[in-house]
Amino acid sequence: MNAFQKFSLLTLFLIASTLGQAQYREIGIVSSASMGIMYGPVLDARPVFKWGKSIESVRALRVDRTYMNYSSYNGQAYWNLSTGAFFGQEWRKPITDKFYLLHGPEVGGYYSHGTNYTSVQPGLRYQLGMLYAINPNLNIGLAAPLSISSTFGKSNGVWNQSSFNVGLFSETNYLILTYAFEKQKK
Repeated sequence: MNAFQKFSLLTLFLIASTLGQAQYREIGIVSSASMGIMYGPVLDARPVFKWGKSIESVRALRVDRTYMNYSSYNGQAYWNLSTGAFFGQEWRKPITDKFYLLHGPEVGGYYSHGTNYTSVQPGLRYQLGMLYAINPNLNIGLAAPLSISSTFGKSNGVWNQSSFNVGLFSETNYLILTYAFEKQKK
């Protein structure tokens, strides 16, 4: 078992143990929120899990950009696999009894592997947005991330590509829909 697998299992174990002890939990989907004409999937829903002591402070785990492609062109087969995840803290300051200002950091990244390349993109984001509690269980939110990320790429067995990116509202805004439920009492 390599170091990445060990780190992933340890992180999953720690998140699962804190999720089981949470008093407030949400499960939902995150999608890109855009205006105008967009090329790409119509609904790119990704799962998100949030938990904490109350609606005002939650930790979040979001799975992002996970897909697998295979194609064949002129007798040559090409494939790639990509996955990503972000873990963060979200604070929600009440403006009214149903409307909240939300903000908080996320850390995570993406991993892509294909026929002749590998790419790793660690990143740090800070999201700013708003959340509206439609009813005691259903929440809808909109958030815009500020981001810092690096990309490291390996092509034909050699790590020869790298970049550093800083974005101020340069990534797609997120539309967040979650269902909240409280921990069952025994």
